[in-house]
Amino acid sequence: MDKATDSTCGHYCCCLACGTDYRTSRHEGTVSIKGMYAVKLAKRILSVVLCIALFLGVFALSAFQKAKDIFGGELFTSFALQGEMAGEPLGASEMKQELIDVPYIKADGSVDKTRQIILYTPTDASDEIPLIYIPHYAAEESSLDFISYIRHGWAVAAPYDFKNEYNGVLETDDLVFNNAALYTLRHQEGIDCQRIAIVGGSAGGYMSMMLNALQMGTVASIANSPILNPYFNFHEYFPACDEVNRASGLFEFTMPIQGMVSKAFQPINDILVDDMEKWEAVSPISMAQAYSNPVVITHNTSDILVPIDQVTHRYTYEHNDGTMPEGFDCHLPQGYPGILSQTFEELADPDEMTFNYVKVENSHVSGDLYYADTLLTINVIDDGAPTAKGSHNNPTVTGSLNIFPYLEAMMDKTLAGAEELVPAKLLLLLERYQGNSIALPAHEGVDDTVYGSLSVYQQEVIDELNTWMDSHTQQEMDEAVKAAIDTLDDEAEREAYGNAWQEILSMRQN
Repeated sequence: MDKATDSTCGHYCCCLACGTDYRTSRHEGTVSIKGMYAVKLAKRILSVVLCIALFLGVFALSAFQKAKDIFGGELFTSFALQGEMAGEPLGASEMKQELIDVPYIKADGSVDKTRQIILYTPTDASDEIPLIYIPHYAAEESSLDFISYIRHGWAVAAPYDFKNEYNGVLETDDLVFNNAALYTLRHQEGIDCQRIAIVGGSAGGYMSMMLNALQMGTVASIANSPILNPYFNFHEYFPACDEVNRASGLFEFTMPIQGMVSKAFQPINDILVDDMEKWEAVSPISMAQAYSNPVVITHNTSDILVPIDQVTHRYTYEHNDGTMPEGFDCHLPQGYPGILSQTFEELADPDEMTFNYVKVENSHVSGDLYYADTLLTINVIDDGAPTAKGSHNNPTVTGSLNIFPYLEAMMDKTLAGAEELVPAKLLLLLERYQGNSIALPAHEGVDDTVYGSLSVYQQEVIDELNTWMDSHTQQEMDEAVKAAIDTLDDEAEREAYGNAWQEILSMRQN
């Protein structure tokens, strides 16, 4: 008799061939076939789930361990490029902390009231003090740079509770949030608005460049390995690197660090897709002539996350160091639409740009950060060809450049001595005043008191222009704005920009 239908063989019988329990009932005398298959299916599903979980765990551990082998315990700090670690952070007695709400209007028109910035100030601070803003990433409190900021008597501010998901909206909601944060800090009691500097690295370097291009009122900026051409970096280069990793084997990523980073920025591609006008508008290369305050860029030749070729072709190695497939390189291709195949150097004013070349000797970088009298200074650190084993720099290279002589000199100049009237910047401000900025879209009918509204944008532009005129003259500003407007080709555009400027002047006079 078939065991599965034997009602007299006890409570259950076991099929040794497949390991399935066939349960029978003395009372019912029949077996539920559906029940048998349900149990069998559940066991198989559970086995598959456990195998997948085990696979993913090993996969993640392998990738993370590869990253740690290269970076040690400073993995995420290394991405943010906030300087070497000092060990123990500052003591509670040396600084105060304050959380500040920064509401802003998101791209979908909703108001985000959840994000905050954290403001650190020395406990013995009195009167108004200089501020260092670290954009996009959270501040690394145990880095040497952070500790030195506080002990210089400067305040430090940065986004609070940074989440990886913010990388995916770097060029949309996060861009608006960081502009809102800077706007909030300029109105913060105890902050000297004449001495606000921005220091960021990698995606934070991108944000430093964008904030400085879109705004007046920053005495100085430092951008370490900034993403200057996001279309190239995120839309084209990262997917190409992912292809290399996919072809390199399950647990042997050719480019392990890039493999960990790229997916965080993938949502940017899903948002912007092939909107070339938007890609240009959120790219520092499109505003290369809009920098009105001193900016120092540092970039390593070996950078595999943010290839230096988008900065300049001068120092790009023709080939990688042999750790990547033959023919794979980090060059900015030709043929992208509009300006997207051009480097930052090609689009900037050559009279306002200075290059400084630093050759790494004995695998160590040291010395003071070089800066020139031009608005843009680019420090190129030659640490060899791009290497799959690295990230923003060759993993064998240690040390960094001392940024404090530059920051101290700019803080001494103050905004009145450091900021210049630049035609492209003035036009960007008037564009935002009219509500026509693509990078910072203006919202009406949502909440006129929140950053991202046309009303707040207009007040922001008025404040920034007035700050400059307060330490110079209205006549200088008037002549500069009119000269900038005259460069526009379209007559209707010239009229609209002129009307906006007259409206701003009338408010100042009132």
